[in-house]
Amino acid sequence: MSELHILDAGRADCTVLLLDTPQGRQTVVVDGGGKYYGARRPLLEFLTQRNISDIDLLILTHLHQDHFGGFVHLVDQVQVRRAVAPCRDLQFADRVYPVFGDQEFYREYHTFFQYLNRSGTELIRSKECAGRTFTFGDFALDCLYPMRDSTQRSVTYAEALCAPELTEEAMAWNLEAHKQTCNEDSSIWLLRKGGADLALLAGDSTDETMRAALCGRTVRPRLQKLSHHGICARYFSEYVQKIVKPEILVVSVDKIHYTKEMGAQVDALCAAGGSQCYYTFQGDVSISL
Repeated sequence: MSELHILDAGRADCTVLLLDTPQGRQTVVVDGGGKYYGARRPLLEFLTQRNISDIDLLILTHLHQDHFGGFVHLVDQVQVRRAVAPCRDLQFADRVYPVFGDQEFYREYHTFFQYLNRSGTELIRSKECAGRTFTFGDFALDCLYPMRDSTQRSVTYAEALCAPELTEEAMAWNLEAHKQTCNEDSSIWLLRKGGADLALLAGDSTDETMRAALCGRTVRPRLQKLSHHGICARYFSEYVQKIVKPEILVVSVDKIHYTKEMGAQVDALCAAGGSQCYYTFQGDVSISL
């Protein structure tokens, strides 16, 4: 039986799809969580417990550490056959790292992508996936966003930070611009089987990009991972939830960052979509597909 697991990784995203196909079970990972959750490494621990040493498709929705930090633990442990990311390797100018902060884990991002290059992983940019479908037996994983005309501005700003001659002024400008645009560039994915929509994985996409991704398309997923950990109405709306109407709405957040205001906000979203809510601090969210 195929499975979907949204891991308890704190206020961070990590989803694992285990899909049964005629060629055997295939593994898809969408985001890797942060580098650590307490003393835990949720993604590596999950894969190790299930004796998974190969990932058929790894997807990084956008360039934030709570989505890629956990990938560094896969180095020399797990083979990645194909990887989708907003851009390939990022090696910032030396002066960027102290300003960005070590807890942003961009050094680890560089380490992981060096590993992918050494391993011969097929690397695909997110913008190249516009309108693309990856198939796994009867399962289809559609890229709903970015779209063909999406600009992916955050990638341009991040790549500018790699220039060895980077000035202080350029660094400050591009850092701020990257931070302001990163979430809006998050990719959005829909898992289907036959005529059934199974899971809508929103990364940290804004409500505006979600509306663009859904325009002209009817999506009724069994499960939806809510964007941006249930934080800030810029990222979701009752209007969209009335359209999508997932049976299950999942919010990836830890107890420290859960608030009554968030609970009331998510309750309203669930009421709009007729959904049942799960928070990952209650434990991994796992369903059979």
